[in-house]
Amino acid sequence: MLIDDITSLLGNRSFKTIGVNARDIRVFYLDKEDGLYTVMVLDCPNGNEFTSMQYNNIKRQVTQNLLQNTGKQVHFQTLVVTGNVAGAAEICQREEQAWIVDTRNNRLVIYENQRNDFLGIKKELEELLFSAGEPDSFVHRNLEQEAYNRKSESRNNISKFISPCNTIIVIINVLVFLMIEIILPARTGTQLFKDGALSWMEVIDNKEYYRLITYMFLHSGVSHLGNNMILLLFIGDNLERAVGKWRYIVIYTLSGILAGGTSILYNLFEYNLIVSVGASGAIFGVVGAMAYIVAVNKGRLENISSRQIIFFAILSLYGGMTSQGVDNSAHIGGLISGVLLAVLLYRKSKSEKTHPNV
Repeated sequence: MLIDDITSLLGNRSFKTIGVNARDIRVFYLDKEDGLYTVMVLDCPNGNEFTSMQYNNIKRQVTQNLLQNTGKQVHFQTLVVTGNVAGAAEICQREEQAWIVDTRNNRLVIYENQRNDFLGIKKELEELLFSAGEPDSFVHRNLEQEAYNRKSESRNNISKFISPCNTIIVIINVLVFLMIEIILPARTGTQLFKDGALSWMEVIDNKEYYRLITYMFLHSGVSHLGNNMILLLFIGDNLERAVGKWRYIVIYTLSGILAGGTSILYNLFEYNLIVSVGASGAIFGVVGAMAYIVAVNKGRLENISSRQIIFFAILSLYGGMTSQGVDNSAHIGGLISGVLLAVLLYRKSKSEKTHPNV
């Protein structure tokens, strides 16, 4: 039985057994100077014997017991032994510390977000599975995995230079500008107002709430568009990689809407009859979000430092306050909104955190 073979493998590595009152759970540990290295083996023939919540509860209880008894740091690794990889994926796919031992195909399944080894047992597990399966099929699976890894690496290299959602937003801004420029070449404040520019009177009095979105895609000229899009390509690209596609869209869009709302409230209070256009409110939201994320990552993320972000934000705000025709209330509202949204949406992934090499 494969479970017994794994038990023997760990025993040969000087792992000791921890008594658990469950037939389908086995826990082993190795006491080292830098902590307790723990392996939990789950016997899940159907793949659905444990829910994700149950698994996390079991893992937490085992970790807490070890911490209470020894006071040492616990390094955890789970092996889910199953014939149904799809069923076990509910537990393992998002868990950095859980591998699937596929008994049907005699292979070890390790997802991209998971650690690549644990005390060197990966190689021994693969050799154990190899001896239990057909050599030819094992080689074939390895070739398929290598091809998949090459494709994944190629996709990752592309994503380092092109973030799809941010690029699409830039393209939409450019296309809207070109379309309006070609169809309606007379670019005046009145024309921009008809196109969907932001005006507190139209939003509040006439309930034209759509202007809180449309104003973000309108620009007063080539330089206005160019400055905004160059900045967005640089900072938005980094933010999308840091938070993911959907969170980036949420941060960008809500920052723009909240920036517009801030502009409406300020200009209503001051009774300024102005028309606002441009993506700068949303872009300041991107800057605010990046400032928070860079700070969380100890002052640097990819090629951006906290000093660069803070310097840019201060310089841009100062430039807006000393220039005419700039809606500074939208800039400030967008900046604050971006920070708050990043606090709510950004979570530093496990792969970004430092953990022991095991």
